Order: sequence, then C-alpha cells, then structure tokens
Amino acid sequence: MNDTFNFSRFGKYYVSDLKNMFNNNWLTVLLTSLSGLIAYMFFGIIHLLFDGSWDSYGLVGRCVTFLLLLYVLIIIIPSKAYGFFTEKRSGGFYTLIPASPLEKFLTMLLNTTILVPLAYLIIAFSVDGLLCLVDPHCGNTLVKTISGAAQAINEISQESGVRLFSNGELFLGVAVNIISCAITFLLGALYFKKNKIGKTILALILFCMVMSLLTPFINPGEGFFEWLSEMDDPQRVFDTMKTVWYILGILITAGLGVWAYFRVKTVKH
Repeated sequence: MNDTFNFSRFGKYYVSDLKNMFNNNWLTVLLTSLSGLIAYMFFGIIHLLFDGSWDSYGLVGRCVTFLLLLYVLIIIIPSKAYGFFTEKRSGGFYTLIPASPLEKFLTMLLNTTILVPLAYLIIAFSVDGLLCLVDPHCGNTLVKTISGAAQAINEISQESGVRLFSNGELFLGVAVNIISCAITFLLGALYFKKNKIGKTILALILFCMVMSLLTPFINPGEGFFEWLSEMDDPQRVFDTMKTVWYILGILITAGLGVWAYFRVKTVKH
C-alpha cells in the first residue's frame, strides 16, 4: 500500500471527514448564505415602517453584501472546522487517524477552498434568484450581474483602448484570490492555538507592512522596463503585466499550500 496516497483510503477518510465537517458547520454555512436575504428583508421592513412603501438597497448593495459574506465564510470556516488541530488531545488523536499527511491536507484543502465556497454560491445565488422573482424592486440577479462583469469592466475601459479582462481571466483571478485567502486562514488554524482568526489577520497586516517597506528596494531590473517601453501596443503591455500578476498569484497560492502540507506532515503533539 502506498503510504503517501491511496485512492481507496483517501475516499474513505474524505467521506468520514466530510460528515464531521457537515455536522459541525452546516448551520454556519447556511446562515451566512442566507444573511444577504436577511439583510435585504431587514432594510426593506425598515423602509416600509418609516416610509410606508417597500424598498431595500439595490444591486450594488447586494453585490457588496454577497462578496463580503463570501469572504467572511472563507475566513471563519478553517478555524471552525480544523481549529482542533493545535489542541493537545484532539490534535494528538488526529495524527493517529489512518490516513497520510497528504490525504489529510487534501481533505482540508478541498473542504475549505472548494466545497464551502461552492455551497455558499449555490445557496446564495438560488436565494437571490427567488428574491428577484418575487420582488420587482430587486433588479437583475447576482448571477446575471456577475456573468456580465467582465463585459461591463471592458466597456468602462474602452476609452483607453485597452480590453482589461475576459470572463475566464476574471474567474481565474477570483478563484486564485479565494483559494489563497482560504489557505492563509487554514494556516492560521494549523499554527495558532488561540484567537486564530485575529492572529492571522494581525500576521497579514504585519506582512503587508514589511512588504511596503521592502517594495522600494525591489527592482526587476532596467531590462524589464526597457522591454515594456519598447511595446507600442498598450493592450500588449497590459496583457504582459496581467500575466505576470496571475503567475505571481498562482505561485504564492501554491507556496501557501505547500507550507500548510508540511505543517500537517511535521506536527508534533
């Protein structure tokens, strides 16, 4: 049997971990997914009481609420689902589970970066669709708005003659951002014993402060800027910078994932 990864063993372990995660976190995911509807109804009722007519915040407010709640869920779930990892008793028992460190890490990764955000998207989009079906003041659904986001951004940038993003590029950027955010707070859950979310946010603030101090000393070299200046097409310049940014984001996300894996592999209780 392969000690690093075995499909049969991984499948059994993943199902078991998924059941535990569902039992402990389904209510959190459900309430967070419904919070956008709750907030919309709350402001609608307030407007009805004071103005005598039904109205609530518009599409921009719903989009902001949707994104805010998505990141709130991504931030709190890792600590809530795997915060026991740093506890001496529960964490010690976890290391004895018959699954390899890679299988445990992949389970954490799938649950926190894919399953939970996907569950939120399905519930939130479904509820928003029903809301817009019932309430004529609702406007466009979030699905329609987000699917046309790339086109709207490109229409704004038409005056400069540069096409910013395609739908695929926008999706990739958001996906990398969500995954990196989830892994970051998963790392916080795997390292900090108490106040995991707060300490992770503090660590991010300190990291940004250090990077802001080091940024003036980071120089990609004169050759890079000369290469950019030789490009006559603004679209080509932007596409080059965009590619560099995407590659950097993917590398950082992969690095965070490797770091989390080695934390699971080397932990001692």
